Amino acid sequence: MNIRQRIAVSLLLVPLSAGICWGPPEPASAANLHPGWTTYTNGDHVMDVAFDHNGRLWAVGSGGVVRWNPAGTYTKFTTYDGLTNNWVLSVAVARDGAMWFGTAGGGVSRFDGKVWKTYTTADGLADNEVYSVAVARDGAMWFGTAGGGVSRFDGATWKTYTEKNGLAGNTVQAIAVAWDGSLWFGTDGGGVSRFDGSTWTTYTARSGLAHDAVLSIAVAWDGALWFGTKRGGVSRFDGSTWTTYTVRDGLAGSWIWSIVMGEDGALWFGTERSGVSRFDGKTWSTYAAADGVADSTVFSIALAPDGALWFGTERSGVTRFDGKTWRRYSTGDGLADNTVFSIALASDASLWFGTGRRGVSRFDGHAWKTYTVGDGLAGNIVFTIAAAADGAVWLGTERGVSRFGGGVWKTYTSEDGLADAAVLAAAQARDGALWFGTERGVSRFDGRAWTTYTIDNGLAGNRVYSIAAARDGAVWVGTAGGGASRFDGATWRTYTTKDGLAGDIVLSIASAEDGTVWFGTERGASRFDGMTWKTYTVRDGLGDSMVLRIVISDDGTLWFGTGQGGVSRFDGKRWTTYTTEDGLADNTVFSGAVAKDGALWFGTYWGGVSRYSPRD
Repeated sequence: MNIRQRIAVSLLLVPLSAGICWGPPEPASAANLHPGWTTYTNGDHVMDVAFDHNGRLWAVGSGGVVRWNPAGTYTKFTTYDGLTNNWVLSVAVARDGAMWFGTAGGGVSRFDGKVWKTYTTADGLADNEVYSVAVARDGAMWFGTAGGGVSRFDGATWKTYTEKNGLAGNTVQAIAVAWDGSLWFGTDGGGVSRFDGSTWTTYTARSGLAHDAVLSIAVAWDGALWFGTKRGGVSRFDGSTWTTYTVRDGLAGSWIWSIVMGEDGALWFGTERSGVSRFDGKTWSTYAAADGVADSTVFSIALAPDGALWFGTERSGVTRFDGKTWRRYSTGDGLADNTVFSIALASDASLWFGTGRRGVSRFDGHAWKTYTVGDGLAGNIVFTIAAAADGAVWLGTERGVSRFGGGVWKTYTSEDGLADAAVLAAAQARDGALWFGTERGVSRFDGRAWTTYTIDNGLAGNRVYSIAAARDGAVWVGTAGGGASRFDGATWRTYTTKDGLAGDIVLSIASAEDGTVWFGTERGASRFDGMTWKTYTVRDGLGDSMVLRIVISDDGTLWFGTGQGGVSRFDGKRWTTYTTEDGLADNTVFSGAVAKDGALWFGTYWGGVSRYSPRD
């Protein structure tokens, strides 16, 4: 199971029936390890939770790590502080009190309260994508990975187990330690494996397991093991007999992300979009939004020292339930979501961030404000943003394009003349007209009339990924496989790899002050001066061959946001690449913009946004 499958995307916000509560952030305990870089994330997408020895809750997800104190205050930790990656999938507390965090591509990070240390495949870890972490009876740490099997680390030596050793599958999504000290590993499709230190035993659907994809495991007081599966509900195994429970029995949903046993012995199950179910051995009870659960998708559950249960949710932070009252704790962060597809600088110097699920966030340098469909935005997935000269901001979504100006929203769809509802690219031309790239061609809007161009008119391809206005007044359109087309107001001309373009999938375009035009493709970046093409690839110094975004800074320096290689800077002679090791929030960079103060902002796939200013 990959990370994309782990994100349960829902476009509907869940209403709360109980009061919302959050505390002020506490100062981070570590100094910035990466001068010049600042990271902004939303800490309310919670994949896993755990209590440390001091009774503090650690909640991890796509916004890094949030440590909640009993008083309700919190401290956030990101790559800014020393965490290896902002997308954190799992957490566990070791016997010595240190916290261990499994990340999505950065390996595992250990934090003892003062010092961060990261381990990757270079040290002996099976894979850098770590879905699960557990502490064995002997104190050793176990890490379930996305494809490399499971690794054991005793503080000095690493040892990895895979299918060749007897493990059911190499993607390990859950780990639990039974009362007899044996370890149980839930895999993605291979069932569940038990390891007693020498022998492996695997159980599958043929044995009685509800489904071979196991997402969660818990050990009950009676020694029985409970397994939450992807689609089959939950199974109980007492060592000899299997019993499965599904929605027909009273379980809220068949997709079980998390299981924990409460202080009274009852089992709690966190589901996908169906709330939380409780089972006392006889009766099933379900809690949903109407009861006070902050979110219908519950990725994780933890039992607090005081007996209260804490639930980590998809969108709404953590929720505490003491048996009577539900309370939500959220970080109160300004960024709407950690997947940032687009960034634009408005004429009033504010920055706008289009996200992958929760609308658009505006940041004026001091305060954040988020707009969603409830405010007038066409759709909550914002692929592109164009700041117009008149001060208005245009936002391309999956459901049309919205204009925001003077405090008023107006949306345009295919019924108005837009080529297609899904708007993937936008730009304003020199003549003031707005251009919008869609799945079915490119549309021009002059404020009164719409005109659409497709392959029938001379456009290279109907799926448009990028648009840019050149200094000479021409408009360049990048397509998904047909190369790039230039339109001078009357004639279309297309350029492909045959002409010198690096690749025919044109993901980004930027126009430089000297009149040259730069193209980001799936095979590198190309520069065109009107006559000659020049291509740059990883061999020249580019961080990755897939160039998702090109930004030109005030001094003419070019910045390339890449698919997996972070951000690369090119001053015309020398290449420099920045990754998460330098302070970048994530190595997949979808968007970028230059702020009024000259600082560069980069939007990433998993880690939120990063600001870079060498003067800081």
